[in-house]
Amino acid sequence: MSTEDPPDEKLEIGHVLFIDIVGYSKLLIEEQKERLGQLTKIVLETTQVRESTDEQLVRLPTGDGIALVFHHNVAEPAQCALAIAEALRKHPEIRVRMGIHSGPVCQVTDVSGRTNIAGAGINMAQRVMDCGDAGHILISQRVADDLEQYRQWRSLLHELGEVEVKHGVRIRVFNLYNKELGNPELPEKLRLTTSGTDAEAARADEGFWVAVLPFKYSGSNSDLTALAEGLTEEIVTGLSRFLYLKVIARGSTSRYANDSVDVRSAGKEMGARYVMEGSLRQAGTRLRLTVQLVDAVTGAHLWAESYERTFSPETFFELQDDLVPRIVSTVADQYGALVHSMSESLRGRSAGQYSAHEAVLRACGYWEHQTPEEHAEVREILETAVARAPGHSDCLAALSLIYWQEYVFGYNPRPDSLGRARAAAQRAVESAPSSNFAHSAVATTLFFQKDIQAFRMAADRALALNRMDASTAAILGMMIAYSGDWEYGLGVVKRAMQLNPHHPGWYHYGEFTDAYRRHDYRGALESALKVNMPGYYWPHAVLAAAYGQLGEQQRARAALEDLQALIPNFGAIAREEFGKWNDAELTEHLVDGLRKAGLAVGRAKQGA
Repeated sequence: MSTEDPPDEKLEIGHVLFIDIVGYSKLLIEEQKERLGQLTKIVLETTQVRESTDEQLVRLPTGDGIALVFHHNVAEPAQCALAIAEALRKHPEIRVRMGIHSGPVCQVTDVSGRTNIAGAGINMAQRVMDCGDAGHILISQRVADDLEQYRQWRSLLHELGEVEVKHGVRIRVFNLYNKELGNPELPEKLRLTTSGTDAEAARADEGFWVAVLPFKYSGSNSDLTALAEGLTEEIVTGLSRFLYLKVIARGSTSRYANDSVDVRSAGKEMGARYVMEGSLRQAGTRLRLTVQLVDAVTGAHLWAESYERTFSPETFFELQDDLVPRIVSTVADQYGALVHSMSESLRGRSAGQYSAHEAVLRACGYWEHQTPEEHAEVREILETAVARAPGHSDCLAALSLIYWQEYVFGYNPRPDSLGRARAAAQRAVESAPSSNFAHSAVATTLFFQKDIQAFRMAADRALALNRMDASTAAILGMMIAYSGDWEYGLGVVKRAMQLNPHHPGWYHYGEFTDAYRRHDYRGALESALKVNMPGYYWPHAVLAAAYGQLGEQQRARAALEDLQALIPNFGAIAREEFGKWNDAELTEHLVDGLRKAGLAVGRAKQGA
């Protein structure tokens, strides 16, 4: 075509909103049809679509979503995206991402002879959208520059930086969200591709990143040099298995391998709130590993430990496999020093002020403060976060656990607690099939629904996915024991205690129950006295039962007084409460102990 012959098609600027359903290809055909139909209905009911003429708006089906091309106002795609996000809060099963760009479009005739629309504006909107995860509304710089001129939009625009998209093109994208709508989390694609100072600035802004500095060894033993490197690498890998932790890749910390490092300065340089460092020293065949975790903002030492072992080159991997899980679990499981610090620093906000990631960390604090008040607060935080980020797996899993606590402990109960718990857990697995936390949420709910075969399959899957998560291992091991596999289940709990020696007292419940069921009431008492949870009714109930079986009436009465101070009518509900965890035979055995302690407990119903 010569320069004198302009193209026939008319080029114009379109303001494009590209929408697709996340995980669409994994749905069944019927589910695809249903969800696409629901999304289409929601889109058509928005004010921006409903009030636009055919000249002002073109609607394009895209297979797994919809593209809208507005011609009237640059703000219309953003207004429409927020309206869609608002409507989708009532449909958490529909997980979408959206991208917005303004660029050239033109009319074309498709294969069916109908007039359609194409062009770089649509292609770029799709590429912007492809950078996001479920719940994200991402905007190109061109649109952000226009919207930033208006006060009402300025506070909703959050720059994410540059990212490489198709054909090596680099684009700068912005995240559109407010306290109720959108997804404030950094998209996974940007998390993986952002580098250098941009990555460090993004981490500092996002908060709670963890860095593991190269472990130090200053001697000449090449085996110990290799061990230091191996420990560093394996700890980074282990921490990364906990999806609620954001761990800086080892490649970004390797620059500190040969230098004496000020931890606070290194944390600031990398954008890491928390920094772990370690050192190896050798004396003959004895090896001492010292590890510490520091809050790089305050300089506080959150945790430190020394491990002494015998070393020989032949035991290299055995030593590594022994030390790494202990270090990782002690800082990273739900009772770990790292998670405790994160959770406590997030207290005091209103429910709408937490991102999904922050909501999960805040929820971890519930397990250290199990009260009805804490339960109600954490439930509201998680429900608000899930409404904004409906595909956030850890958030859904944490919410599932909070829901079944309504049933198990009677905290702030609502109808169908276990049904809601199972639905949230299943959505968590759908969002992250390799998450042990999600599979654990499924398993624990199935246990209380008494579907023991399905429980065991889900529990085994959760344990296999992360063998360094002691908190998950402890609850699942106890449930495996209660479901009849006492030897294996108690072995899992024992291993959890070894991994994180700073575990809570309830880890001893399994030991107590096993000893009690074997009529070893002295052994049961020894375990029950280790629980140390005076504000919770269960320790007092099992102490009373054990003392009752031993005929120690004065101590049994004292335990009953403590129990009835917390739950005055426990005699009326004892069988129901024990039955949530135990089979019928063990339940009656526990009830018998309470009767011998002096508590009036009704007889079991016939046929129950």
